Formats: sequence, structure tokens, C-alpha cells
Amino acid sequence: MPGRALQILLCVAALTAAFAVAAEATTVTGTQNPQFRVRATITPAHPRVGQTVVASFRITNLTARTHHGEWEFTWSTPSSGIGAAMGGTLRPGRIAGETLRQKVTAKTAQGSFVISASVSDARGRSHASAKAVFGG
Repeated sequence: MPGRALQILLCVAALTAAFAVAAEATTVTGTQNPQFRVRATITPAHPRVGQTVVASFRITNLTARTHHGEWEFTWSTPSSGIGAAMGGTLRPGRIAGETLRQKVTAKTAQGSFVISASVSDARGRSHASAKAVFGG
């Protein structure tokens, strides 16, 4: 019986560690238009001074066909933001993706870090946004 208790203890410890890591990341996936998948991820969900917020998006054409439409993304921090959009051919497979980083310092304003992305064609739009909150 002591061996069984040790196995259970190790399983509980492993699951606790796995969920603790997962709780620090936010991933949102959108497939509102079934032809496209948009995934936005940001980590950590609640950054502290000294940590780096890492945000990424990936846009995928899930079909074997080329479509015509547009994709876009925005990245906003408590004090700034950037974005881009492109129209044209949306080939099968990965269309676009990027990873962005922002170091959190004592001078970083409190607020939200948000990564958003979307893709659309004549049949509709798929979109996703992930958010991390610093302070407050």
C-alpha cells in the first residue's frame, strides 16, 4: 500500500504542476468561418515586474483550396500598439503568424496587453483575442 500512495502523490504533484503552468497562459482559438483557424496566445496571464509578456498569433487556411480575402492583427500594451493588415491570396496551410515580446518594468503602466488576429473571405470571418493584465 505505501507504493500505491507514492504513485498517487506523484500523479497529483505532476497534475498540479501541469495546471499551474497552463493557468499562466491564455490561448483563444476561433474557427467561426470553418475554412480558417485563428489562434492567439499570451503568457503570462498576470505578468509581474521583471517578466516578459510573450504574445503570438497564427492564422491557418484549413482547406486544400486557395481563397481570396484578408488577414490582420493588432498588438496593444498599456501604453502603445501596432497592427498590420494584408489582402490577397490565402493559400492552404499557415497564412500568417508572429510572436511579439514586451518586458514589464517598474515603469510599465498598469493595464492590458492584448493580441488579436482575424482572417476573412466571402464566406465570413474567424477571429481570436488573448489578454494579459498587469497590475490593478
